[in-house]
Amino acid sequence: MPSRLMEFSIEGLFGLYDHQISLNLKDRITIIIGPNGRGKTVCLKFIEALFRNRLTYFSDILFRTASFTFTGGEVIGIHRLEKSGGGALSFSLRIRGQDEVTWTPPILDPRAAREMRRYIPPSWEQMGPDLWIDETDGEELTLRDLAARYNLPPKLLASFNYEIPNEFKRLVGDLDCHLIETQRLLVLQPGSDGNEFGEYPPRRRARDTGLAIQQKAQTLRTILKDTLTKYANLSQSLDRTFPLRVFEAQGTATLTQDELRQELSRLDERREALMGAGIIDTEYQPVTMRPGNIESGVAMALEIYVRDTSQKLDVFNNLRSRLDLFKELIDKRFIDKSIHIDRELGFRITSRTNIEVPLEKLSSGEQHQLILVFDLLFEVTPNSLILIDEPELSLHVAWQKSFIESLKRIIELNAFDVLLATHSPAVVAKHFSLTVELGPVDE
Repeated sequence: MPSRLMEFSIEGLFGLYDHQISLNLKDRITIIIGPNGRGKTVCLKFIEALFRNRLTYFSDILFRTASFTFTGGEVIGIHRLEKSGGGALSFSLRIRGQDEVTWTPPILDPRAAREMRRYIPPSWEQMGPDLWIDETDGEELTLRDLAARYNLPPKLLASFNYEIPNEFKRLVGDLDCHLIETQRLLVLQPGSDGNEFGEYPPRRRARDTGLAIQQKAQTLRTILKDTLTKYANLSQSLDRTFPLRVFEAQGTATLTQDELRQELSRLDERREALMGAGIIDTEYQPVTMRPGNIESGVAMALEIYVRDTSQKLDVFNNLRSRLDLFKELIDKRFIDKSIHIDRELGFRITSRTNIEVPLEKLSSGEQHQLILVFDLLFEVTPNSLILIDEPELSLHVAWQKSFIESLKRIIELNAFDVLLATHSPAVVAKHFSLTVELGPVDE
C-alpha cells in the first residue's frame, strides 16, 4: 500500500501562525476547526497543490516552511530561501536510510518567473516540469511547444527544463489527492483519471461549463453501462463452456437437494435486489423447483448453473453496495422527493406525487449533497486523500448533524482518508475527538 499522509505542518503562515495537523489514520477522518483567518482553507489548498503539481501556488502564499510527513517515514519539506535575493522556494525529501535530496524548481524563483512572464501571457501556469496549462481555455503544452509558440530564448528554456527527483515523483504520484471546494454546482467537463467507477476530475478544462449534477447523472449512466457490459462478457464466456462442463462433471453433486433449492432461491433474491436497485431489467425466468427428488444428473447441471450465475451476479456486488448507500443517504436528505437509479439517465428525481423533478430544479443544498455523496462513493479511488472545504455549505442543520456519520459509512465501502475544514458546530457535534484546532475555539 502506498504511504499515506500522516501529518502536515506549516510555520510562519501569513507571517503569523504555526499549524500542525496530525491526521487521524484510524478513523480516517480529521476535522480542522478554528477562527476565521487562521488559514484552514489555505492548509487544504497547500496539501492539494503538492499532490496536483500546482507548484506556483506555494509562491503566492506567505510562509516560512512547510512539511509533509508520510506513514512510510518520508518527509517532504518546502522552504523559503530568504537570502536568495527574491524569496525563492526550495524542496527537500528525506527517506529513511538515504541522503536528503534538495532542489529548487525555477518556476518558484521569482526572478526566473519574472523573466518567463516577459515572453508568455499571464494565463499560462506551469503545472509540472513539462506541463503548462492556459487557465483561460485549458490548453496544455509541453515546455518545448511553449518555447516554439512564444520564441523563448534557449537560455531561459534551459533554466526551466528541470527534473524532479524520481523518489519525489513516486511518493507524490502514488497518492490520489482531491480538493472538494465550496463551489460544486458548476463544473468543468468530466475528468479522466480512469478509476474503477469513472473519471475524476480533469486536467484539461472545458470551454463550456454545465451543471455538475447533470454530469454526475451521465457518469452513473456510464458506470451502469460498463458494469452491464462486463456482466454480459462474463455471461457469454461461461455460457459457451456450460455444456462441456456439464458433460465433464459426471458424478454426484456436492450440494444436497435442500441446499440446491436454497441456493436457487438466493439467486432469485439477488436478482430481485438488483432489479430493485435499477441495475438489471425484469427479463428473467425464476428457476422453480418441483417438489420431490431431483435426478442426479439434473442436480449436477443445476449446481454448475448456480456457481455460474453466482459468479455473474458477483460483478454487481461493488456497484450495488454503493448504489444502495447512495439512494439511502439521498432519500434521507430529500424532503418529499426520491431518487431512482435509471440505466438510461443515470438517476432521476421524483416528487412525493411521482412527478418528475428536473435536476436543475433541485435546491442548491440538495444539489450539493447529491454531488458530494456521489463523488465520494463513485469517483474516489481507494486510499485517496480527500480534502473537503466547508461541507456545511447550503446544508440544513439536520444534514450537518448527520454528515460525519454518513461519511463514516461511505469510508467503510470505499476506504479513503478525509481532511475537512468547517465552521459548523453541528458538523463537529459529538465528533470532537476527530478535530484539530487552529487557534482558540468557543465551547
